[in-house]
This record gives sequence, structure tokens and C-alpha cells, in this order.
Amino acid sequence: MKKARLLLFPFGILYGWIMAVRNNLFDLGILPSNNTSIKSIGVGNLSMGGTGKSVVVMHLIKILKDYRIAILSRGYGRKTSGLVIAGPKENPYSLGDEPYQFFNRYPETTVVVSEKRILGIKAIEKMLPPPNLMVLDDVMQHRWVRPQLMIMTSSFQQPYFKDFIFPAGRMREFRSGVKRADILLITRVPEDLSLEQKQAFLKKININIPVFFTKIRYVDLLTQKDKTIDSSVLSKEDFLLVTGIADTYHLTTHLKKLYGEFDHLEFRDHHTYTHSDANMINYRAGEKIILTTEKDYAKLAQNLNNNKLYCLKIELEFVFEEERILFDRMIRAI
Repeated sequence: MKKARLLLFPFGILYGWIMAVRNNLFDLGILPSNNTSIKSIGVGNLSMGGTGKSVVVMHLIKILKDYRIAILSRGYGRKTSGLVIAGPKENPYSLGDEPYQFFNRYPETTVVVSEKRILGIKAIEKMLPPPNLMVLDDVMQHRWVRPQLMIMTSSFQQPYFKDFIFPAGRMREFRSGVKRADILLITRVPEDLSLEQKQAFLKKININIPVFFTKIRYVDLLTQKDKTIDSSVLSKEDFLLVTGIADTYHLTTHLKKLYGEFDHLEFRDHHTYTHSDANMINYRAGEKIILTTEKDYAKLAQNLNNNKLYCLKIELEFVFEEERILFDRMIRAI
């Protein structure tokens, strides 16, 4: 791995400088960044996926339920193009798996996908009545739009300050990009993080913006369309875990801690499940429960035709209560 990183490092430096020049053009106003007429919160990161942006977006929807919220996303992995506004006929392949996850969990929220974010913003601004808050998903490098508040996510296990620029690592730009963030959320923090560990981590970051430590909470219910069962069933029955997400470490660690060893079938992030995949999954599962993520569930349910398919939902929690209170205040103050 180290040898490969050394070989790829020169290409990473070249790519990084291209991104740095682009960022400087925006910083100097040579390339324009557009403000939104509606209050907006951006969520993004410096790396290529796997930092927990989606659960942050859902947390914002949850705590701002008194707002009329519109979510704008690129709709990565969808089979459509152009502007799509979520409705009853949409699915993970027309919206993208993550935007569909937002829409499926919070159907009262407006979800819009568009490769050109400006077109998506204009469509939202013309809605009647217009939303009074926009959440811009994965917008850190999309500098044509300037949200009122930018939230950057970075995972505790793979923090941005230990990563390398692509293709030597997973960074989309140099680490200095963190300066554009107003809030840094450290995600997937261990349950037993001490104050001493927190302070040691903060010293490595050394930035002058609020930093909050968050963790994943797994819901105690397994969900299947409109049906739920207690997750304790997993301690009594064997199960097959099927995932198509960027980082499975936290999920598999959680499940092993509670239920011991299990079979795991792992696909790449945003995987499109085919009939062949469905046949393989059903064969491998046999009579076992098939457990998957909320993001993967809708795609699998279309092809799998198995009444033992369930998803495990997640929520965002703050490790320290005082940080949760401050975060909520900052979000509502924009």
C-alpha cells in the first residue's frame, strides 16, 4: 500500500494543484459563487464518500421539522439525468439511493436532484409556497453555490488530516479546504471516547471553527416496509449482511459486538443490484434473515422478493450533550 501511494503521489500533487487553482479563482471572485435567496445549509467533506454525510442530512431534517425543508442533491448513481423532483413514482434509480432514502424516511420533505445545482436551486425558489430552508447535500466542492452555513464531515477512524490527495488517497482536494467549513462534525466516534482523547484529537486538527463529536446510533428495530421486528432476533437467528456502502467498518463492528460472527456479502458503494445479484443473495442466505442498510433496502427489495429482508436504520447522536445543544443553536441561528 505504501509503495502504491508513493507511485501515485506525484499524480495526486498535480490533481491537488489543479483543485487549488480552481479554489483560488473562486476565492478571488474570478469564478462567481452564488448566494441562495432561501436560507441554506451545506453538508460536504474533503474525501470521496464514507464520512457519514447522509445521516447528518437526516438529522438536520429531524431537528428542523418546523421548517419547510428542501433537500438538493446531485443524485449520484441514478439512471436519470437533469432535474428530478421526488414524487410517488420515484425510486432509488430515478433519484439516487441517498436522495431516495431522505424522501422515503421524510416524505413531507421536498427532495430535488440535479447535476447542475443552480438549476435545482432555481426550481426550489420557484415552488409555491417556497421552502424556507434548503439543505445542500455533498456541496463542499460545488463552489458555484455558497450556502449560509457549511458543515463538513470527517470520520474519526479516517480523519481528513491523515488522508492523501487522490489518487494516492481519498481526498478530493488539499486538507486546507477545511477552512471553508463553518462547522466540523467528527463522525463515527467510538462510544467510549474520553475527554483526554477528544483533546488529543483536537490538537491534531488545530483549526479555529467549532468541532463536534458524533456517533452512530443503531435503531433497536429491524424494518421491512411497514413492518418492524425487534433487532434482538439477530441474537437468536443466523443472518446474512448485504451492503453497498463506502465504509462498513462501524456497522460490522457494531454487529459483531452484539451478535458475534455472521456472513457478509459486500458490494461497492452505490451498487446497482441485478437479478443475478438477487439470485446469489437468496442462495447464500437460504433461510437466514437478510440484513441490509436503509440506503440499500429499496434497491434490494425491487429484485430480491424475499420476506426475510430487513434494514437497520441509523440516527446521529452527539457524544457530549453540551455539543448537541450548541450545534442546535448554531443551526437555528442562520
